[in-house]
Amino acid sequence: MNDNSESVRKKVIALASGGIDDAYLSSVVQSFINKCEEFDFRVMWFQSLAGEIRDNPYDAGEINIYELINFNRIDALVITAMFMKSEKSMAELIKKAKLKNIPIIIIDGENDCAYSISLEYEKAFGEIVRHVIKEHGAKDIKFLGGAKGNDVSDEREKVFRNVMEECGLSVTEDNIDYGYFWWASGGDAAQKHYDRYGKMPDAFICANDSMAIGVCMKLAELGFRVPEDVIVTGIDGIAEGSTFFPSITTLMCNVAGAGETAAVRLNEIFEGRIPPTGKETVSGKVMFRESCGCEPMNRSATDNVLKHDLYNHIDLWNGFSDSMIKISEAATGCISFEDTLEKIKLFLRDVWSKECWLCICDGFISESVMPADEPSSYNDYLRKGYAPIMKYVIHGLDNSDFEYMDPFASEEMLPDLDGVFERCRNIMFLPLHFQDRCIGYLGMEFNLTGRNFHILYALLTNISNVLENSRVKQEMLMAVNSLEDMYIKDSMTRLYNRRGFYRLTPEIYEKCVSEKTEFMVLSVDMDGLKGINDNYGHHEGDNAIITIANALRAVSDGEIIARFGGDEYIAAGVCKNSTYAEDLVKRFEAYLKNYNENSGKPYLVEASCGIVKGVPESGGTIDQFIRQSDELMYVQKSTRRRYRGYCRSKERNTPPSAPSGNNI
Repeated sequence: MNDNSESVRKKVIALASGGIDDAYLSSVVQSFINKCEEFDFRVMWFQSLAGEIRDNPYDAGEINIYELINFNRIDALVITAMFMKSEKSMAELIKKAKLKNIPIIIIDGENDCAYSISLEYEKAFGEIVRHVIKEHGAKDIKFLGGAKGNDVSDEREKVFRNVMEECGLSVTEDNIDYGYFWWASGGDAAQKHYDRYGKMPDAFICANDSMAIGVCMKLAELGFRVPEDVIVTGIDGIAEGSTFFPSITTLMCNVAGAGETAAVRLNEIFEGRIPPTGKETVSGKVMFRESCGCEPMNRSATDNVLKHDLYNHIDLWNGFSDSMIKISEAATGCISFEDTLEKIKLFLRDVWSKECWLCICDGFISESVMPADEPSSYNDYLRKGYAPIMKYVIHGLDNSDFEYMDPFASEEMLPDLDGVFERCRNIMFLPLHFQDRCIGYLGMEFNLTGRNFHILYALLTNISNVLENSRVKQEMLMAVNSLEDMYIKDSMTRLYNRRGFYRLTPEIYEKCVSEKTEFMVLSVDMDGLKGINDNYGHHEGDNAIITIANALRAVSDGEIIARFGGDEYIAAGVCKNSTYAEDLVKRFEAYLKNYNENSGKPYLVEASCGIVKGVPESGGTIDQFIRQSDELMYVQKSTRRRYRGYCRSKERNTPPSAPSGNNI
């Protein structure tokens, strides 16, 4: 985007993140874009919706969305490391941004090439441990970490050990257990402790809120009260922790502050007031709640709000699910890809965006089936990046007005991107894929108010599956047609074979019978094929066979043309006027004459013909016409033999043409 209007052009920021954590993700992104609006920045948000990135094709398809970023069209890169599930993708993005010398901001992560904004966890976690010991007098304390070897869990275990030592409490292996950052593992750890010791510790200090909730649920099941019998704490500040009973003591990370800070620092970097690299920390707030006893148990004020939110959420999901089932069923019944695209428009109504663009890669729908001996990659999906052209583009406005747009270059990311930014400040890009195979992407103006990322995830998955099913159906139809074509066509000449001739010609014949119009049959037999094969090789014989086929194809006008045998051909159709049959033979002979004069071959390609025309009678057969045309063809062939013999060498004098067959 470097042009002469640099001083007035709006700055465009690429934001890269991943995952479907509604609360944290919405908070950090909303605060970032709100602050960007103050500086009149434009934001392009590239979002993978994979929960965790593993080494499997599906997740590879999700993170492919980062390949869409055109670093020639952006002024800065912001990465939310807390939601960037792929370290490899993050490293690639940083490398590309560095090559273009554009500023990089990393939220909740660090890199020497970037300005890093960290969220404070460890200090707050130490404050929670210290609070449980000093304010509540806990001495027998159990730390419940994530998977052993996890960097986040190990760091929090280290803080736990240090604070315990600082407070004069020893730490043994009995004080440490591990889970998987999930509520079920928290419950399992509590059960295991009870089974082993027959009692519970004074407190469970958990490495995240989900495990703390799991511990609370298991304690209630076993008859223990929180916090009267056992104190439980977490960290991370998830939404469920504030609505759970008892509410979980935790750290409310200042993700909104981190997002706002990122926008402010970008503006300062653009203005040259700070260097493009640096570090700072944004502190959160520890919330001492019911699970440690610092907040009274009082559900009356929040129960109704929680229930109302849950019922609204259920209604939203139920309505969305009903819509997806009906649309998916309708789309599955589509025969053509064009019909499928029409049904895709119905899906886009659930995007809930003022403006959106569904973009599908050129080549997604194949126009032919590749031969079996072609390399498998020849007709395969893209697995990284996007096609140079986005061929199928559906533009939606206000969830109701949908139109098809012309293809555009994928490096532009959207049709008329500059014009889009005149209407929209913020565009979100989401991947469409099947496994690791790229289908395209969805671009949408986004507003995070009321946005449910799990519903968006399900919507994109449904769209991708419908498109993939349509692609498979089209390829199957083409394969069936290809097999049918192979069944009724000659592989060498691509003319119909005997089977194809008898499948297609009867309809024409019966129409001539009913309408009392003339039907004609042309029999053709090549002259001297054996001499060509014996003197010049079978490859030249094949050439002569194909030349006859090309001649018949070139001069015909809707006739059914078939190769009946090695050098025998039949053409049949409606006689369009009184001289049409005779003219067809003349055009055929003229074609061969022109070919022989210009081919440069040491032999002549010639053929004998017999043509029959007439109004067929009811009860008659096509074979009667064929027998009569064959008889006339053999009359001409015998005459040619008397004149020329079998060898059609160009070096020999060419005698006068033999007489043509007669018509009846």
